[in-house]
Amino acid sequence: MRTTCTAACSAALLTLALPAFGQSSEWVQAPFPETLSSPKVYLFPMGFEGTGQLGTDISKQLIDIVLEDVKKQKPDIIVLKLNSAEFNKIRHLKDENPNEYGFGAFEEFRDIMTTFQDGTRDIPQVMWVEDSVGYGTLMALGWPRLYMTSEARLSGMTRVRDRAAGWDDPDVAAKMLAAATGLGKGLPARGGYSEALANAMIFPERFLSVNFDGRSVAWLTDSSGSWVVDGSKDSAANFTAALAEDVLLSDGTADTLDDLMFLLGYREFTKIETGEKLSKQWVDDWRKALDRCLTWMKEAAETEDTPAGLGKRKTIYEKVLAALKQYKCLEFRRELGSSGITKDNLENGIDDLKKEIQRLREAEKDSRREGGGSSGGGGRGLGGGGMGRPKGG
Repeated sequence: MRTTCTAACSAALLTLALPAFGQSSEWVQAPFPETLSSPKVYLFPMGFEGTGQLGTDISKQLIDIVLEDVKKQKPDIIVLKLNSAEFNKIRHLKDENPNEYGFGAFEEFRDIMTTFQDGTRDIPQVMWVEDSVGYGTLMALGWPRLYMTSEARLSGMTRVRDRAAGWDDPDVAAKMLAAATGLGKGLPARGGYSEALANAMIFPERFLSVNFDGRSVAWLTDSSGSWVVDGSKDSAANFTAALAEDVLLSDGTADTLDDLMFLLGYREFTKIETGEKLSKQWVDDWRKALDRCLTWMKEAAETEDTPAGLGKRKTIYEKVLAALKQYKCLEFRRELGSSGITKDNLENGIDDLKKEIQRLREAEKDSRREGGGSSGGGGRGLGGGGMGRPKGG
C-alpha cells in the first residue's frame, strides 16, 4: 500500500486536475455539410482488435501523424472508430492481458483529445465506438456526436477511480481521488456530457436515471427518473449499444460505415483510405519495436564482463535507447517500465559502461606492463527490475 506522498506529488496531481468538470470548455463542433451529396469521409481507426491501448496504440505521436495527413486529404467529414477494450467480453475467464491496460496518464489522454479536436475544428466529425472498456471510454465521451456498433460496450470508467487507490493517509487519499476523478471527468465534459453521467460511470455507489423531453435528456443522480440506468450501489453505470441508444446517450447504432453515413443523411460518400493505413502502420511499428527491445535486453543480460562484452552491452543499450526516443510510448509499456528500462536509466547505464570499459582497458595496459593478470569488473545493470543486468555482474 502507498502510505506517503510528497507535497510536490500531491500538487502535481491537483494541478493536472484543474481543467476538471465545469472548468473544461465544451467543444463546439462544425456542422455537417448540407450542400454535398457525396462527402469525402476520413476514417481514423483508434485501435484494432487485440490492440487499442490508450497512450500507446492511441498516442499523441499517432495523432500528430494523422493530423498532417488530414491537412493533405482535406476531408469533409471525419469518423473516428474507437476499439479500446482493456477487458475481455467474458470476464470470468481471467485471460485479459494486464500489459494492455491503459496506463493512466490522464494528461496524455487530454493532449490526444484536445490536439486532434483543435487541429480539426473546422471539420465535422463523429465518434463511432466499436468497443470501449476502460480509459478509452473517457476518449469516446469527448465527442458530442456518438454512435456505436451493435456489439459495442461503453464502460470501465471505474478505472479512473482506481487510479487514485492505495493511499493509507485519508487526507492524501481524498486529494488523489479528487485529482484523478476531476481530470477524468474533464474529458466527458468537453464532449458536453453530464457530470451526473460521469460520476455514475466512475463510482459504483452512485445512482443514475434519466428523464426525457423529446430528444433532450436530463441525467439524475438518483433513481427517480423515468428510466433507471443504474439503481445499484455495487456496480457502476455501463452501457451496451442498445441501452445507450434507448436513453439517447448515443445518436444511433451502425455496424458498417455505409450504415453510419446513412444515419448521418448521406446515401453516397467517398472513403479516404489513408487514415486506416497510417493507424495500422503505427500500431504494427511500435509493437515490433517493443518486441525488439525485449529481445535486445535479454541479449544484454547474456554479455560477459569483459571489454568486448561490455562494449556489446553498450551497443545494445544504445539501440534500445534509440527505439525509446523514436517511439515515446514505449517507456510507459509495462514490460519495459517495470524492468527499469527507461531513457534515463539507459543513458546512465551507457555512461557507466563507457567508464567501466575504459577502466578495464587501462587495467589491462597496466597489467601487461607489470606482467600480471587483468582484474575483472562489471558494468552496472539498469535500475528497476534489473532486466539487462549481466549474469554474474
